[in-house]
Amino acid sequence: MTRLRVLLCRVSGLLRKGNLERDMDDEIRFHLQMEISENLRRGMTQQEARSAALGRFGGVSQIKEAYRETHALPAIQVLWQDVRYGFRMLRRNPGFSALVVLCLTLGIGANASVFSWIEGILLRPFPLVVHQERMMAVTGTNRESGRDDVSWPDFVDFQRSCTLFDAFIVDRITGTTLSNGDRAERSPASVVSANYFDVLGVHPILGRGFEPAEDFGRNAHPVTVISYSMWKERFHNDPGIIGKTQMLNGMPHTIIGVAPEGFYGTFVGWAMRFWVPASMQERFDPGGYKLEDRGARWIEGFVRLKLGVTAEQAQAEISAVASRLEHDYPATNRGRGVKLFPLWQTPFNNAGALLPTLGIALAVVVFVLLIACANVSNLLLVKAFGRRHEMTVRLSVGAGRGRLLMQLLTEGLILSTLAAAGGLVMANWCRNLLVLLLPARGGVAMTLPGEIDWRVLVLAAGVCLVSTLLFGLVPAIQTSKIDLASALKAESGGVVGGRRRALVRSGLVLVQVALSFVLLVGAGLLLQSLRRVQNTSPGFSTHGVLTTSVDLVAAGYDAQRTRNFQDDLIDRVQAIGGVESAAFARMTPFSYRSYSSAPIAVDGYLPAPDEQPTADYNEIGPAYLSTMGIPLVSGREFTR
Repeated sequence: MTRLRVLLCRVSGLLRKGNLERDMDDEIRFHLQMEISENLRRGMTQQEARSAALGRFGGVSQIKEAYRETHALPAIQVLWQDVRYGFRMLRRNPGFSALVVLCLTLGIGANASVFSWIEGILLRPFPLVVHQERMMAVTGTNRESGRDDVSWPDFVDFQRSCTLFDAFIVDRITGTTLSNGDRAERSPASVVSANYFDVLGVHPILGRGFEPAEDFGRNAHPVTVISYSMWKERFHNDPGIIGKTQMLNGMPHTIIGVAPEGFYGTFVGWAMRFWVPASMQERFDPGGYKLEDRGARWIEGFVRLKLGVTAEQAQAEISAVASRLEHDYPATNRGRGVKLFPLWQTPFNNAGALLPTLGIALAVVVFVLLIACANVSNLLLVKAFGRRHEMTVRLSVGAGRGRLLMQLLTEGLILSTLAAAGGLVMANWCRNLLVLLLPARGGVAMTLPGEIDWRVLVLAAGVCLVSTLLFGLVPAIQTSKIDLASALKAESGGVVGGRRRALVRSGLVLVQVALSFVLLVGAGLLLQSLRRVQNTSPGFSTHGVLTTSVDLVAAGYDAQRTRNFQDDLIDRVQAIGGVESAAFARMTPFSYRSYSSAPIAVDGYLPAPDEQPTADYNEIGPAYLSTMGIPLVSGREFTR
């Protein structure tokens, strides 16, 4: 308790320093006046009484200093002195200070930018969603082709049978044709399970989310929750929006809710504009009604683990349920399983695709920070030569080497703190830079914003401290190691530096060159790989070939109307001057998509009991191979 009272007394004295000084002066003045009055009563003159009182009272300055020491925190006072002195030194050399801060800002800002991308894309990719640390992505597996989707009946069975999960949700991204009078535009939307908003903890600012009954009934619930941006841009913040209709894929949908600002859905890379319930799947996902077909695998989704459940325990339980389903439904589930992924490894959105890119970016920016620190360390070492006289004088009057070391490190901390502030501004400017790597798809622009939250701020502060040690420690140690006698002799002889400092500077230059060389080699290899990719034949012609896309299913076309539209469009395009040929395909080159066939039988080959031979395929129209410049080894192309 005594130590606690002393600490509280010191903290109180630090916080009310002005009042403390006034109280101390008043008390000393009171006691001194009392002593003078006593001396006057003894018959002394005014001058004699004051002199005697001062003599008996002792040194006033020493008393004040002793009192201050008992009511202050010396370490904080020393630090504050160092900070003020450091700022004075920076103001004396504004050009040098600006150069150092600029170098460090580039290094710290690059790291903060990548940290914000990792935070906003991999670790906490879904703004406003609660308990993301317990969420995992769920996807199906296929022994033959690897990853696969999950069917709706399997999803329902997982939801009913698993006990280690708080909830399962479905989120299937889809392109939507949004009609506005005689105009139409493509918008990203999601087909979701009815519990989607409730599980995520996202509450609409107007209206409601989906109800459990809206998961069932074929096309029975044409309702939608719209995004905040859609409500603001298209409906101009209309407070009476609930109950109005919006044409989606050629069908009117009643707007039942407006999502809160900042919620973009749960598919990294796209900001969803609409959400529709699973019962409307057929209107937004090609291939017919799939909610009753266990063999139709179209679901992507997420799970939330119960508190305290590990990923291994969850995987074991859901795999056991998948094995039971494989046994109960061999016709559709043979060779099928399910796998859980942490959010940063989600395989069905851009999080998994960007993981290697962000890993490389992190390695590069760490190298940039090291180069910046080596450069600044060299600059500070040169600057230290100019402060040699100052350090010599401070040592000669009794300053400790540890005190000098702390002073120099404090100056470095001030520089890195200023750079960290600039780096955070730079990171905020670069939040959407990754969009340049992923152009618009299907007419829909991508969104990959970084997230600057308290975790990024903590990491930036850590980088600030580490960089202070990296660039400030060597110059500080070298400066504080001045031999007083040798320094005085060197100054009298006009010697500026020594061999040791030259070696240190050479070492720092070597570090800069080595790190820069590594980055240059990496950049060179990247350019070489890019050149090889550009010069590699993909197996089809890349010259004079243009692609475009149209979603007839989303526009409500049936099979016959679709065929008529395709034939008519091909005829019109081929009639355009300069067009040699035109063709349709389900997937364009470099779309990185595939369709797997149903199990196939190969003459003369007997598959194993747990094996299902399948083949990836693409649906194409007449003249596709000749249009793409793909040669035929034998046979002919399709015809109308």
